[in-house]
Amino acid sequence: QVVLLRFVGPTDNIYSCSFIQMLEQRLENAFEEAQDKVLETYNRLTVEIQSVSQEQGSPSVTLVYMVKNQDAILNGTISSGLLSQLTAELVGYFLYYPPLIIAERKVSSELTIRSVHCKKDRC
Repeated sequence: QVVLLRFVGPTDNIYSCSFIQMLEQRLENAFEEAQDKVLETYNRLTVEIQSVSQEQGSPSVTLVYMVKNQDAILNGTISSGLLSQLTAELVGYFLYYPPLIIAERKVSSELTIRSVHCKKDRC
């Protein structure tokens, strides 16, 4: 999954564990809202951000993440479809940053990508 944020704050360190963990939690909240909207059953979905990237000179930030239902990784089309049930404004409300793109796609190799290795229990 990919979310392209229109911008983040100038003081936000997008590569810090605290920033990553905060966005993982916010994405989980957005998925919870999407489930409430379209599904009759509720599953505790977790989000794990795999990488963060930002084109030089651009305010936008790309997040690549996966969504898990317990130990099973959700198919990208399914999780993208679930999140797309929410308006961009509502996703922005949950993330606190306005999204530019919410999609299932491959990230351009022209971006500077940093993998993130933050564990929820330690940074």
